[in-house]
Amino acid sequence: MSKAEYCIVLVTPVWNDSKRFAKFGPQLASFLAESNLPIRWIVADDGSIASEQKRVSELVAALREIYPDVEAMLFEQRSYKGGAVYAAWDACPDADWLGFVDADGAIGCDSVLRLIEHATRKGLSCGCVGVRHDGADTPVDRPWGRVLSFRIFSMLVHWLVGIRFEDTQCGLKIIPGQGYRSIAGKLCERGYVFDVELLLALDSHGYCLEELRIPWREMAGGKVNPWRDAWSMLAGLWRIRKRVQSGAYLPANSN
Repeated sequence: MSKAEYCIVLVTPVWNDSKRFAKFGPQLASFLAESNLPIRWIVADDGSIASEQKRVSELVAALREIYPDVEAMLFEQRSYKGGAVYAAWDACPDADWLGFVDADGAIGCDSVLRLIEHATRKGLSCGCVGVRHDGADTPVDRPWGRVLSFRIFSMLVHWLVGIRFEDTQCGLKIIPGQGYRSIAGKLCERGYVFDVELLLALDSHGYCLEELRIPWREMAGGKVNPWRDAWSMLAGLWRIRKRVQSGAYLPANSN
């Protein structure tokens, strides 16, 4: 399989976050260059201010010296993380696998490649979901307040929509391209809970999504405040619940 085929598309969404991406970007570029995998890497800027978009363009230009198959997509209007990821995926209609990884560096580059390699070994209908579960081999470093909010949110996700996944919000996912294309028309959420809807729709259509535990560490400068943004997240979950009840995520030929 040659690199020109770009069978894997990896998106890194950014929004007014060039400072953290400036640290993580070169690390990931080096790992991708050494992997020799056919990966098209897209840095998708979700409507940042002009100075930030200029900085992202400069960073991506510098990254090409390390990994040539990287490009920037700059969107004029903000559509939130899910919107930026989906727009980049939609620009790659022939990709076998589609993925995204957060730009803050909370997830190590070795974990990114591990999930990609695991998914591609399993076949075209399979994907992998990163899971933050503190353990000896997969330490998770975050403040107690974040731990508490994560547990509360996970309980709400399972209670409201009945999803089976342990961690819907981890910023590393690799999914089958054909799976995304089969459900893209059903995906309505673009904000904080877009991951929940994405996984739920894929699972409802029978795609194989394996959960792999990964190391993770809290990075300073994050824009999501689980307590401040709780109401919008809860509203998103409620909308998803209504769609679940109406059968919106089921295949067209489902009884």
